[in-house]
Amino acid sequence: MINDKSKHPASDEEKRKQSEAKINAFLAECLDEGWSPTKCPSGCVVEPDGVCPHSFQSVALELGLI
Repeated sequence: MINDKSKHPASDEEKRKQSEAKINAFLAECLDEGWSPTKCPSGCVVEPDGVCPHSFQSVALELGLI
């Protein structure tokens, strides 16, 4: 049997780290562009320090990034 990690599925911890890196990169790009997503079911986007008309804060505010 060959010990080749590339053939083994990523561990849960590796998957979590990859997801976290993708989320951080996405949020950094959004903030650089001057907007932030919200958790609003209507799909509202706002300024990084904003709140949508449905009272959902920007994700940046929720996470304490600003």
